[in-house]
Amino acid sequence: MIESLLLGLQMLVQPMTLLALLAGVLIGGVVGFIPGMSGVVGVALLLPFTFHLGPELALPLIIGLLAVTTTADTVPCVLINTPGTAGSQASIVDGYPMAQKGQAGKALGAAFFSSAVGGVIGAFLLSASIPFFRPLVLSFGTAEFLAMTILGLTMVAVLTGRHFLQGVTCAGLGLLTGMVGLDPVNSLNRWTFGTDYLLDGTSLVAVALGLFAIPELTELLSKGATIANNQNAKVEGKAAGVKEALKNKRLIGLSSLVGAWVGFLPGMGTVVANWMAYSLAVALAKDKSQFGKGDIRGLIAPEAANNAALGGALLPTLAFGIPGSAVTALILAGLWIQGVTPGQAMLTSKLHLIFLIIWCLALANIVGAVLAYTFTNQIAKLTRVKIEVFAPIVMVIIFAGVIIENNHIGDVLVVLLFGVVGCVMKRLRWPRPAFILGYILLPVFEQNFFQSTMIYGASWLTRPIVMAILGLVIIGLVFGYRLSRQTGQAMSQSEVKV
Repeated sequence: MIESLLLGLQMLVQPMTLLALLAGVLIGGVVGFIPGMSGVVGVALLLPFTFHLGPELALPLIIGLLAVTTTADTVPCVLINTPGTAGSQASIVDGYPMAQKGQAGKALGAAFFSSAVGGVIGAFLLSASIPFFRPLVLSFGTAEFLAMTILGLTMVAVLTGRHFLQGVTCAGLGLLTGMVGLDPVNSLNRWTFGTDYLLDGTSLVAVALGLFAIPELTELLSKGATIANNQNAKVEGKAAGVKEALKNKRLIGLSSLVGAWVGFLPGMGTVVANWMAYSLAVALAKDKSQFGKGDIRGLIAPEAANNAALGGALLPTLAFGIPGSAVTALILAGLWIQGVTPGQAMLTSKLHLIFLIIWCLALANIVGAVLAYTFTNQIAKLTRVKIEVFAPIVMVIIFAGVIIENNHIGDVLVVLLFGVVGCVMKRLRWPRPAFILGYILLPVFEQNFFQSTMIYGASWLTRPIVMAILGLVIIGLVFGYRLSRQTGQAMSQSEVKV
């Protein structure tokens, strides 16, 4: 492991690797600064351009973008009362009131520092977890990985608030969409409708861009002439915010641990980590009177948790090949594009790539926070760009990306088709992450199911670890159903009161 750790560091310090990481950081900064965009959209846009890069360049590019998106998204929260991404919602509660008091610089300084520390802690926890998970993963067979696939799919499908049935349905639709093409076992045509283009299935990149990028652009276009009406005043006093964050070291550490743990749990993600860390800050505070009115602790905690969550989320993705969110699902897709299979292979012959990811995660958080701290005033002007200028540029990137992948007009049609599907799902509030996870996990499910039944027959269900995992699946289904009922009842009662 030490040899792999040093090899990962050696790969990181190569000039081209550092350049790829810096490019990802810069792109992630832009994505995070623009309200309505997200890490999912950013990675979806990057994927088609990683086909001809090796893993030593593609992985730093992707990790750099994701690490910094959750740092840069604080700027619109504080300045314009708008979350840059879904995972920064709790940062608005005290961030924007601070800006209204003339403390925007102080808020951003504290947020950037907390984000950097949280990201580094998340990377450290990921590194420290490998020695414990490595022997566990190496003891798994195809039956255990099949059960883990079912668990990952189930948890993401049901952890959708009151939309339990929609979550399960979207996961099922994703599985059906993934079946398009040749059956990997018997080479039979499935859902090809006599079209040669569909023999290889639909393009993952095209489906992801259609589901996530097109709906966000459509929503931005429907909102008005500019992305947001930003303040014109310069942001000053960021150094005071850093000093204030240093006084709350314990809160940053605890929030980072919460974020990493929540990120590890399938289906949770930065949104849950954001609010849980905020709740922790309120619970630990002796004086709670200023929360919601501009208490800097209400900004420090969620920002640290945000960045730490990615380190936690990467663990099940790299160790088991089971993504717990749309972001980690696209990371998994990026690994497959590079011919890297998560799980046992990655924890043995490709272990240096995991440490490369860890080094990139830590360095990207530091570099991203420094750049955001230094160029806040300049980059915040992006929020005043007219959407009529911004949207066509992104659309060109989208279609150029899908053409680069296969050089086939069919991929463009797939983007347009799933763009419509994504817009409808967004309008109806159906969970798109559940769909893309079902789509991505289908090949893993099919491969492990075929091998398990061939090796063990029906007795794969009676293996002890499999039974334990399937027990968690049942608990997750029951929990998700009860949660959806309780959430639905609470919202109905609130509507009646209104």
